[in-house]
Amino acid sequence: AELLCRVYNYDPLTQLKNVRANCYGKYIALRGTVVRVSNIKPLCTKLAFVCGTCGDVQSVPLPDGKYTLPTKCLVPECRGRSFTADRSSPLTTTVDWQSVKVQELMSDDQREAGRIPRTIECELVQDLVDSCVPGDMVTITGIVKVSSTEEGKTHHLR
Repeated sequence: AELLCRVYNYDPLTQLKNVRANCYGKYIALRGTVVRVSNIKPLCTKLAFVCGTCGDVQSVPLPDGKYTLPTKCLVPECRGRSFTADRSSPLTTTVDWQSVKVQELMSDDQREAGRIPRTIECELVQDLVDSCVPGDMVTITGIVKVSSTEEGKTHHLR
């Protein structure tokens, strides 16, 4: 069984303009308006691999869903280094995943100045998936991480 904990009323709120390199790896809270939500997708958190030599199965954790091959077989007398992923194994686990884009709240003065509002991509997993729609005002808490994309580095809140 898994226990999911949620933090409410976390202070202080961080303004989006202050989410910088010094926030990476830190737990923060921010408030904004949801402007886009992605489709719900499965995120693989553990993947089973079958050894090509002896057939032993091992489960490898995939931090943030990043594909990682085992380095060697766990059977002491086997020297196997060739593995096949088994997505249908009971040792493979997935969770629901969704990306949302949150836009900072702006004052009337900022709007009148014509400044483009800042946005941040946030990842929702498990029970938080499908919990908001564009237009919702939300307070999001999570750990800031960097994600490489085609456009370069972007901030993510997970």
